[in-house]
Amino acid sequence: MHLFLVGAGHVGLVTAVGMARIGHRVTVADIDAARIDGLRAGRAPLYEPGLEEAIRDLGDRLAFTTETQPPDDVRHSFVAVGTPFGPDGPLAIDHVLAAVGALIDGTGPDHTVVVRSTLPMSGPDALAALRGERADAPSIVTNPEFMREGSALRDFEKPGRVVAGWLAERDRAAAADILELYAGIDAPTLIADARSVALVKLASNVFLAMKVAYANELARLADAFGADAPLVADGLGLDARIGRAFLDAGPGFGGSCLPEQAVALAGIAAAAGVASPLIDSVAISNHVHQSAIAARLGQLLAAGQRSDGLRGSRIGLLGLAFKANTDDVRQSPALAIAAELRAAGASVIATDPRAAEQAQRADPALDVAPSPVAAAAGADALLIATEWPEYESLDWTEIAAAMRGDLVYDTRGVADPAEVTGAGLRLERLGRP
Repeated sequence: MHLFLVGAGHVGLVTAVGMARIGHRVTVADIDAARIDGLRAGRAPLYEPGLEEAIRDLGDRLAFTTETQPPDDVRHSFVAVGTPFGPDGPLAIDHVLAAVGALIDGTGPDHTVVVRSTLPMSGPDALAALRGERADAPSIVTNPEFMREGSALRDFEKPGRVVAGWLAERDRAAAADILELYAGIDAPTLIADARSVALVKLASNVFLAMKVAYANELARLADAFGADAPLVADGLGLDARIGRAFLDAGPGFGGSCLPEQAVALAGIAAAAGVASPLIDSVAISNHVHQSAIAARLGQLLAAGQRSDGLRGSRIGLLGLAFKANTDDVRQSPALAIAAELRAAGASVIATDPRAAEQAQRADPALDVAPSPVAAAAGADALLIATEWPEYESLDWTEIAAAMRGDLVYDTRGVADPAEVTGAGLRLERLGRP
């Protein structure tokens, strides 16, 4: 089947590749002509493992255009445009409404518009109002994604569930038909009203953010009492009601989904007059944790060779992407911690194998080095903020020779303790004795 997809961002491109791999032809549209030119040449505009190779390998199963109306033989158009922060807060749906409105005007009742973008709770009603009572308008259904950056292609092929939502009674059959597009993917399915589906999406991500925040608070407790946070997480994970996933401590959650949606869901609850102290605390906990990471580094410096702690110190920051295997720095814990360190009087020089350019655009005051050794030059301490595989096998002897101090603070647990200490460095790890 020939599908049309509006939005050549992360979600859109992964969805297009996933659909092409299961047998569909997909035409991807975007108003960014330079982006479309790059895609036609086989260049992905972002880093996702395997994405660029898949775009090249799929050949004529993928097409790219700046035309925002679907070809005549298309009966299903996907909308995967961003829902960024707007004047009223996160999850602004202006781009969604514009894309869907254009498709309503350009198609008819034999067409289905599939909204893949994340919607706030008001989103389904806004889409219904946009269509109104027009009998000649297409069906509109929602089909949120549950893909993680860094493993998105795999998550498309092996999702935990495939969900479709209907706006009105007239859209029920179309919602069921959408699931048929995923034939060949073995996953549980759910069809429900679009309001419930919107809450499924938001609630899933905020719950995961809550688990990460909880794990990070436990790691700080472990530091305070000499416990081992990974062992604690293993013990928690043995309880099937809890599970082990998302209990690895780190510098905080980031990216375009969890931070934004934690704030969004708290705001949605407040606007509805629903008290939600647990939901409200998720984003707060993340910010507190990132401040605590910076403060802990200052304490470790003061306990060593620098009595002034962070003030006047030079910190090498390893990692800028919010997680490994992506170049995304949106809401990156590394950038938040860098800002905290600078506010405390430290200078920060950072490095990242994929995200340095993006980080400098997000934070023009950030100094960036081309390699971990360059970031370590003259540093009083190194802080590992992203769990890049490359950081598991660094030459710590070379790094030690470049540093002025001897402290390595690993918030991800990726550095080899024997290698670090064997190079004469002092290793401190978040949540680990």
